[in-house]
Amino acid sequence: MKQTENYEQLLERFTKRFDQVLNKRDGLTEQPEEWLKVDAQLHYLRGCKDTVEYLMTGQLPKDGNHDGMKNHKPRNGKHGKDLDAL
Repeated sequence: MKQTENYEQLLERFTKRFDQVLNKRDGLTEQPEEWLKVDAQLHYLRGCKDTVEYLMTGQLPKDGNHDGMKNHKPRNGKHGKDLDAL
């Protein structure tokens, strides 16, 4: 993240790019290989947006993978495990 960007700005950028890529994908009807590449970009951007929303609000994505889990506040970027020990 750039020093001058905050979560709202990041979310705005990812949303704008997501909409652009979605429009591009919707226009690809007879190019299955290109459609798959663009669809992968959409999934990546959706993950970026979900991450920023989680960092902003603690809300987990409503994608079916997090059903039953309670929303919570992230711990200042710390997840409680020391990954350097791995």
